[in-house]
Parts: sequence; structure tokens; C-alpha cells
Amino acid sequence: MSSPILDALSAPPARRDVASIRGALAEIAIGDSVRVLVRSPRYGLYGIEGVVRQAVGGELVVADVFLGTGTEIQSIALAPDADEVGGERSAAGLEHGDPVRVAFSTPALGSFTITGPLTAGGRDAFLLVGSWIVADAGEPGRHVDRIERLTDVGVHEKHVPGRRSAVEE
Repeated sequence: MSSPILDALSAPPARRDVASIRGALAEIAIGDSVRVLVRSPRYGLYGIEGVVRQAVGGELVVADVFLGTGTEIQSIALAPDADEVGGERSAAGLEHGDPVRVAFSTPALGSFTITGPLTAGGRDAFLLVGSWIVADAGEPGRHVDRIERLTDVGVHEKHVPGRRSAVEE
């Protein structure tokens, strides 16, 4: 299974292409399916596939990522609808750094998929992909539909952050 998100996760960190991001933002409209690659010091590198929606203030958003304002956005591209996530709704055995592809759905944000390494907190029982809860004390998060373990994907070490701390440093 290959995709631009998986390719980015297995490669060394690349520079942000701001011109490409601006060009994509000019083409994207509400209702389009997109693929967004995000780099965060707290959550590592992860990709979101979903439908563009309009936030209350008029900004374009996919899941919880505002497209026009994020300095953490590495790339944006129009994309076909995301493939269905394999796997099941089980969080058993997941650990910090494991690569996963998780299907989420919420009444407000609709359905979307996030692919990336899991991050664990030092003092909490949450496992996250991006800023979304995949598991809480071994149980799937409430917005999780399916969890696909990407056992054949080698995530580059620079894309997996250390464990999240309760206080930003």
C-alpha cells in the first residue's frame, strides 16, 4: 500500500513548499476531498484525508486543521475520497510510535482519516494520532470508527516526537 502520506512518513523530513501550498489553497473549495500533511513538534508528522468544510469564521478546515493559517501544514492537495480504512475498532496492543491509519467521525466535522505515528503522554493514558484520541487506557476513543495498524510502514525517526508532556516546554 503506497500513498503520498505513507511516502512522506518513511522519508527524511523535507522542506515546506509554500508556493505549492498557496497554489492548492487557491484551487480548493468547500466540499472538495483533500489530503493535508501536517508537521507538529507535539504530534509529529501526520496526514489528514477528508472533506473541506467552512468554519464559523469563514476559514476552510479539514478535521480540526485550518488550511489558510497553519504554519505546521507541509502540503495540501486535492485527492480522491480516502480509501476505506482496514482493521477494526480495537486499540489493544498499540504503543507510542506505532504507525496507524484511523477513521474518525463526528457530528460536527463529518468523517475523515488520519495517518501517522501514535503519541503517548507521560502522565495520561491517551494515545493520539495528530491531536485526535485513538485510545484511552486501551479502549478506542469515542470518535474512532476503525484503526488500521500499518505494520509494513517504516516511519522515519524524525517524524515520531517524544512522549507528550503535560506542560509545553
